[in-house]
Amino acid sequence: MIRLLALQLRRDRLIMAVWILGTALLAFGSVAAIAKEYGTHAEQQNVLQLALAAPSVLAFRGTPSGASTGSIMWFELFTWLAVVIGLMNTFFATRHGRADEELGRRELIGATPVMRSAPLAATLVFGVVANVVLGLLLAGAFATGKVDGAGSLAAGATFAVTGIAFLGVGMLVGELAPTGRAANGIGAAIVVGSYVLRAAGDTAGTPHLDSLTLDPAWPTWVNPIGWGEQVLAGTENRWALLLLGVGLAIVAVVAAFAIHARRDLGASILPDRPGRATASHALAGPFGLAWRLQRPALIGWGIGGAVLGLATGSLAQAAGQITHSKDPQVIETLRLMLPGGRTEILDLLVGVLMLLGGLLAAAAGAQGALRLRQEEAEGRAELLLAGPVPRSRVMLGSVVVAMVAAIVIMVAAGFFAWLSFLAYGDGGPAARAFGQALVELPAALVFAGLAALAVAVLPRAAIAIAWALYAIGVGIGLLGQLLKLPKAVIRSSPFDHVPAVPFDDWGPTLILIGVDVVLAAAAVVLIRRRDLST
Repeated sequence: MIRLLALQLRRDRLIMAVWILGTALLAFGSVAAIAKEYGTHAEQQNVLQLALAAPSVLAFRGTPSGASTGSIMWFELFTWLAVVIGLMNTFFATRHGRADEELGRRELIGATPVMRSAPLAATLVFGVVANVVLGLLLAGAFATGKVDGAGSLAAGATFAVTGIAFLGVGMLVGELAPTGRAANGIGAAIVVGSYVLRAAGDTAGTPHLDSLTLDPAWPTWVNPIGWGEQVLAGTENRWALLLLGVGLAIVAVVAAFAIHARRDLGASILPDRPGRATASHALAGPFGLAWRLQRPALIGWGIGGAVLGLATGSLAQAAGQITHSKDPQVIETLRLMLPGGRTEILDLLVGVLMLLGGLLAAAAGAQGALRLRQEEAEGRAELLLAGPVPRSRVMLGSVVVAMVAAIVIMVAAGFFAWLSFLAYGDGGPAARAFGQALVELPAALVFAGLAALAVAVLPRAAIAIAWALYAIGVGIGLLGQLLKLPKAVIRSSPFDHVPAVPFDDWGPTLILIGVDVVLAAAAVVLIRRRDLST
């Protein structure tokens, strides 16, 4: 197992380092910005009172526990860092599990004199060590924000345990799912679902304005992110709640090992649906093939956009207690907590929800554009291009379908947001929510174009480049105002150029559309100038 562990470390030394160091740098920067912005007891009390008075804010942040440095740090940072850590672990488990099996690497390893469970054990050890290292770095980040030693250690331990819990879930999903893509999709859905359940539980909880605390509803208590949040590191330090995450990890890992020992190589618990005996006419060209390859993922992304849209009306209406406020301090505080640049609180919340939809659409577009690179690396694109099919048409089909995926998400988010507002009898915000979803679309499509251009110019590094650019765009879009980054840096994110509906200046939107067209056209042209790279 030691040599297998060394092999996995060799393969993942760059990817895992980027995940860990990038997350730690975001944490250190965010801690410094929060300490500067909410450094006094009065400022901490003000922001937590505002959050408890507007339950919608709790959906995007977390649970406060009194006015203190530890409370404000935990309230601002835990939930979104937990999502990042959850995705890191589920993707890692799939990469060294079902994906390796799908690509034939497990069969090669199995042909050597090693135990059948050795690769799974190496993945577990590597993942646990990575989470412990990340937990220590994040504990150090909290310590730099003047959180006491016990609170910092509790924070680091909670992040590590939350990551290990999702690692176990990812290993189990890899044993259940038939393909690596399906395992990644299920794992990501579990992570996002945990965040949504936690958000719903916090939003529906009972606030106590006198003590600045919250009693969350039951959805918070049925997911790993909710368990971690309720540790309340930096204030109450409920160490016993870490046993819930450890228990989930143990159950998931034991189940994964048990299934792995009893199934055949390449088999799965969830069956892979057999295809048709003959191809349909829709597969007669590159566009039809790209559509067929990405259709399941597109449906899943579209459902995610619809769920986000349905939540928009209820979350925005939950802020009704303070929508009448004209206090500039209230507005400015909400702008830092929920970046969006709007002047009315209701529009601010709707803008943030549609921004999240834009980030979802950007991820779907980038993933769709990168699918061509996967086909190329695994040798299937070579078979396709052996016929009378120009590379430009293959790239064009991939880009068009990727952009359709982003369009579907934003239209679904906008349409269901419109319906959710109408259900509350509020037609004005309904129209603005749908319009806001549409104007987020050009910014989201930039990331699909960048991913396609990376595939056309730097195929071997395309996946890393595309997701790195996406991570930078997300970080700047969500945290740029809070971190007080230079204006030029904030303006580098496409999402900073999205106007608030209604608007009169179409210039930024038209420029973004032009950038989308230029990136797509460049990818289609430039892919003709390089050789295939497997």
